[in-house]
Amino acid sequence: MSDEKDFLDQYDPSAFERPSVTADTVIFSIDAELRSANYRKLEQQKLTVLLLKREAHPHQGRWGLPGSFISLDETLEEAAGRVVRDKTRLQDIYLEQLYTFGAVDRDPRTRVISCAYMALINRADHGGAAAEDENTGWFELDMSADGRELTLLHGDERLIVPVERLEVKNGRLVNSQLQAGDNQLAFDHGQILLEALGRLRGKLDYTDIVFNLMPDEFSIGQLQQVFEIIWGEKLFAAAFRRKIADKIEETGSLVKDKGHRPSRLFRFKHSQG
Repeated sequence: MSDEKDFLDQYDPSAFERPSVTADTVIFSIDAELRSANYRKLEQQKLTVLLLKREAHPHQGRWGLPGSFISLDETLEEAAGRVVRDKTRLQDIYLEQLYTFGAVDRDPRTRVISCAYMALINRADHGGAAAEDENTGWFELDMSADGRELTLLHGDERLIVPVERLEVKNGRLVNSQLQAGDNQLAFDHGQILLEALGRLRGKLDYTDIVFNLMPDEFSIGQLQQVFEIIWGEKLFAAAFRRKIADKIEETGSLVKDKGHRPSRLFRFKHSQG
């Protein structure tokens, strides 16, 4: 009987086909814009995702998620971190593994399996990293009222991701699938994006993940608006304050909103011990 060393010395790696593996990243941010010239109109926040325009085939000219093939000498986490650093210049950001996408025909080149990751950032904390140019854009996410269509908006660009099935529990998205038709993003990146959005919504209830999207100091109104944007529903202010009371603490500072009384500023209360 041969030992394992002999087996490995004689093993032929080409005996089985090898699929290629990529790391794709969904990078969310909350951006604010003044939607009205009315001085009493508060800045409205919006959930955005970073997309890159593909410069080569396949899907040349289409928008897609930042991604790259994984080298044989790096881990999945290392590859995801490299993608973020090399393609966005973002450093030290929250990053978690999302899901593995392995449909046989998801890439026209060959069999490609994607291990997707999700990142959450507040862009103001990262200077000029992930700045927009002709091939880099932060797209606003807007889910239709019936949950059948996700629209991505950036300037004159308008991309549609049709949603075939929307499973909702307690009024919140928990699962979704794309229609079979063209979803206007490269590869199956529309499906990856929907999966990330569902994960983000689900984790608001039982984690502190949302604070990765917030600045160091924020008003309760700003925080509530972020929850409403991600969940896609209005929340009662009093109930929301009770829900997050043990997660935040006052900074002692105030912010003057246009046309409104000054608001107290808060910060995330990191757990002690």
